[in-house]
Amino acid sequence: MASEFHHSSSSSLTESNSVVDNEQYASCSNSNVAVTPEVIPILSPGGTREWIPCCSDELKPVVGMKFMSVEEGISFYKAYSKAAGFVMRKSTATKRKALDVIAFQYCLCNKAGFKEKAIVKVEGMPNVKKGEGNEDKVPIPRTRLVTRVGCKARMVMKYKNEGFYVVTEFREPHVHPLYTPGCLKFQKAGRKMNILHKKMIIDNSKVNIGPVKTFRLMKELVGSYDNVGASMQDFKNFHRDLKAYIEGSDAQMFVNNFQNKKLLWSAFFFDYEVDEDEQLCKAFWADPICRKNYALFGDMVSFDTTFQTNRYNMIFGPFTGVDHHKKCVTFGAALIAHEDTVSFEWVFRTFLKAMGGNEPACLITDEDPAMKIAIPKVFQTAEHRFCMWPSNFLIKFANVFGVKRLSQQNLKRNGERFLLSSSFKTMSG
Repeated sequence: MASEFHHSSSSSLTESNSVVDNEQYASCSNSNVAVTPEVIPILSPGGTREWIPCCSDELKPVVGMKFMSVEEGISFYKAYSKAAGFVMRKSTATKRKALDVIAFQYCLCNKAGFKEKAIVKVEGMPNVKKGEGNEDKVPIPRTRLVTRVGCKARMVMKYKNEGFYVVTEFREPHVHPLYTPGCLKFQKAGRKMNILHKKMIIDNSKVNIGPVKTFRLMKELVGSYDNVGASMQDFKNFHRDLKAYIEGSDAQMFVNNFQNKKLLWSAFFFDYEVDEDEQLCKAFWADPICRKNYALFGDMVSFDTTFQTNRYNMIFGPFTGVDHHKKCVTFGAALIAHEDTVSFEWVFRTFLKAMGGNEPACLITDEDPAMKIAIPKVFQTAEHRFCMWPSNFLIKFANVFGVKRLSQQNLKRNGERFLLSSSFKTMSG
């Protein structure tokens, strides 16, 4: 008499509870519902526990089944594996050279066979320091999950001279538990990056949205993580491959992007230069709103170069000001590879070119010596002043008034008088 199988049952199975109830198995096999991979345990003659998928007979291959092509047979077995609760993979394919066709095609469970143990070479190991021997060093192999357990489930197709393939062998039992429908999204067959996923990652990367946030946005669009169709790691891997694909041509993409904007907007300004190695070294751009803001609020301009990009270490320098609402507005931005006099001179000349040659009344920068040399060569009427709050400025402020400790009362009492004094002009000029 058969007993109901539970995955939490003890490892010792008696002969009585290993017998399959034929009526129960037949009723389960004839069911039209094939989404839940139920299993029936049996004991093989050698005493090995096996799992037989319980799904519709319409999805199961049978010996003698015919397919017009190998691809048709593989697609059929893949659909069966999805309903049964395992992942299939293709194996050995024997060809007939005379007819140039595949004579035998094996479709296996992805847990078939065993992995060969990798031989780790001790010589040249990264954890061996120079001058030390390799005798006492133990290799540190990469930890990998064991995915091959010697499963014998498979389907074999043979080519017939009539021009079709026939199933010559079908083994159904598995030597491992099958996954449930809730685990499908973690299997390779249930994780596919479609065109929607890739398009969303590419579009979001243009607005500085990473793959993790893109994955969460996709979950909100489709309703749940189960409906995404891919994992978060798949999103990260595609974003990594995308950056590797455009490596070496991203500077040209940067230039093409701004040149296309110039074609769309006649008031958009963009200019760049390359060095002797054809590498991008200088770039400046300003959109129509930036140029309009400068025409209205360009009496005072601040140029800050305390920013750097992460990958190429290029200096990012925005030109900013203050509007009539006391809010910061941007007049333009530049990227330079070196903080030298030549680069700053090119940036300032390009800035004046973009703004129609109109100089600001006051230009505020940090105390960069190269910038201090470049500004008088470009700006003829603009007053050059240094930023107020660097630490060296506060030290000079304290020295002028003989104050050992700079407090808020000292700043309030002497600040206005100091800004109008000749000492401030000497410090900032």
